[in-house]
Amino acid sequence: MDAILDSVPSVLQSLFGATADRLARETGLVRRRRCLTPSALARTLSVFLVREPNASLAQLARELNISDSALSQRLSTRAASEFMRGLLSAALAQLTTIPAQRINIPLLSRFNGVYLIDDTTVPLPATLAESFPGYGGGTHPGDPSAAAAVKVVLRWRLDTSQASELFCAPATTPDLHLMQRLPALPPGALHIGDLGFFDAAFLRDLTARGVFWLTRLPTAICVGPQRADQDLAQWLAHIDRQTDSWEGELWIGKVTPVRARVLVQRCPPEVAARRRRKLQHRARRKSRSVSQRQLTMCDWWVLATNVPADALRAAEATQLYRARWQIELVFKRWKSLGHLKVSPRVDPNRALATLYGLLLGLLVTDWLAIQRGGALSGRSLWQAWQIVRRWLDRILLALQTALGWTFVLTGLQNAIDRRARQAHRKKSPSTRQRLFRSTLAA
Repeated sequence: MDAILDSVPSVLQSLFGATADRLARETGLVRRRRCLTPSALARTLSVFLVREPNASLAQLARELNISDSALSQRLSTRAASEFMRGLLSAALAQLTTIPAQRINIPLLSRFNGVYLIDDTTVPLPATLAESFPGYGGGTHPGDPSAAAAVKVVLRWRLDTSQASELFCAPATTPDLHLMQRLPALPPGALHIGDLGFFDAAFLRDLTARGVFWLTRLPTAICVGPQRADQDLAQWLAHIDRQTDSWEGELWIGKVTPVRARVLVQRCPPEVAARRRRKLQHRARRKSRSVSQRQLTMCDWWVLATNVPADALRAAEATQLYRARWQIELVFKRWKSLGHLKVSPRVDPNRALATLYGLLLGLLVTDWLAIQRGGALSGRSLWQAWQIVRRWLDRILLALQTALGWTFVLTGLQNAIDRRARQAHRKKSPSTRQRLFRSTLAA
């Protein structure tokens, strides 16, 4: 509890106080003393919006004790969106300086941090199409995501359940380009990304810098023992039908090949059949045909890594990659519980200010939820997140010094301890259980 009282009040008071004041001056949001203070605007567009995700402009104005028109004029300026974007960057820098409790799982402790990467798309008003072009499609002809949308890119540390990087980019930006904008990982860290982030040249660069990586292999990739000159599906077809698994060194990628340890596992017939059904359903929905290569890949689970066999067994690698689901759960919490969305009918600057503010509020909520342990600590982050959200009104009062931090954080800690315990699951083991079991089985 002492650690929470030392870190949480000082970080949040600084972020929504001195840092907000500085950024307001730098962005031109505040040029003279007014009733609307930068700290109040920052709190309202972030923490209050997570607490009241469907708040109207009138509700926001009442929270700030100003008129609707005054708030509308302020949010319609570029300074407002730049202010919230700067505060989001500052929050990420400040929150990550406070190390979260590292989960004591032997498999994760072998690495200097286990980092997951993924992104999600948020539709924006069509007026932002020039800055944030969308995909040109949409569920309905009038869907604003057809014109404008943003990709929210997140790098998340599995062993601490903490965001390490977060930024926004136009939805049409390829994932590989987004990955190149991320800071370099420290030597000994483990990078895990999905197929959208697969790039042999990037993986080769990670190996050269002493960073470990683990990935699935995409369908359209070439492999080979001496050089990458054979299609992966064709290479798999030559594996003995009586063999359920294979492990060995191969070259991956034809243009910029990387040497990797490849782990192959044949899928059970029922799993392969289910994967084929999903593949064909997806193809019909997008009016595409399914290739024989794709059908062949449904029979196999193929991983590649540069981690030596004596440091990571095949069973451990499989469970580590399956743990990538945890970053999907982050986005699920943000969208389902935090209502990460922007109204398609608002001014473009207000839309961006709302987006950055919501992301800031979600980061703060996540950070508070892991103060009693992260996703792999035996506590339910889904439950902890909901508890924190119910306590955000008291957090807001504490930020205004209208309520004592000791009372708020003690009550929050006790509520999480009582209500966010994760039961031991026998039929469907949790990620924590599977990571422990894979180490014992290896």
